[in-house]
Amino acid sequence: MVHVRIGINAWSYPSTINMHDAIKHAKSAGFELFEPVIDESDLNSFNSSDFSRKWSNVKETAEGAGIGLYTIATGLYWRFNMILEDQFEKVSRVLETQAKAASIIGAKVLLVVPGVAVPELSYEKHIERAKATLSKLAKIAENYSVVIGVENVWNRMLASPLDMRMLLNELDPKVVGVYLDVGNTLPHSLPEHWIMTLKDRIVAMHAKDFLAEPNRCTFGIPLTGSVNWSNVKKLLNEIGYGGPLTAEIPPYPGDPLKAAEDTASSLKRIFG
Repeated sequence: MVHVRIGINAWSYPSTINMHDAIKHAKSAGFELFEPVIDESDLNSFNSSDFSRKWSNVKETAEGAGIGLYTIATGLYWRFNMILEDQFEKVSRVLETQAKAASIIGAKVLLVVPGVAVPELSYEKHIERAKATLSKLAKIAENYSVVIGVENVWNRMLASPLDMRMLLNELDPKVVGVYLDVGNTLPHSLPEHWIMTLKDRIVAMHAKDFLAEPNRCTFGIPLTGSVNWSNVKKLLNEIGYGGPLTAEIPPYPGDPLKAAEDTASSLKRIFG
């Protein structure tokens, strides 16, 4: 039986809670890992002592709480699109900022969004450009001894595991893998098929559910939607996945902490 390490992403807490308090709460809720996030302020402070101080303090807080830091995320790839050639310098700056923060805190995997589809390019061209950009970004990742985890997101490309496999072909599996988001596979595909197809290319995972109803489609806490978690657990055991499984769920409007606590309970019920 493979043991996955359950974690939670900083976005699962409202912005009114600072990262240090979120880390401490995540540990008290029962999570083994916490996924911090870089933002534009980190890009601006990259070459300053403030950057190193901030991320050294994050590491110190996590060590004091007894929680691991294995992955690091960002939403900046939605703003800087690797599909557009004139955006490469900004994209590479984002990745190096992630990598530098990861090197300070001891994280191993960088969450990377592989571009956002644009109507003026063919589908094949999207994959070609994403692959070319990731090949260049891999050199930066190697310099920092971290791995790029390409996430499946609702970006109107890479909607199937076969497309993701096509993207990963010819990219070094030691440096570029898949950051599989279970909930993001729905409603256009099934998480089971992603796991079966990508297997050992999966380097990290996000855990959330997705509920599709006639008048409502929502992401939510595991066990509240359409993901067959028993199948997911079985397949992860079959492929020998023992990496992080990090919750990325919205906080409740009425309580900033309860959603994280309920998520920890659900994930322990599934994988405990």
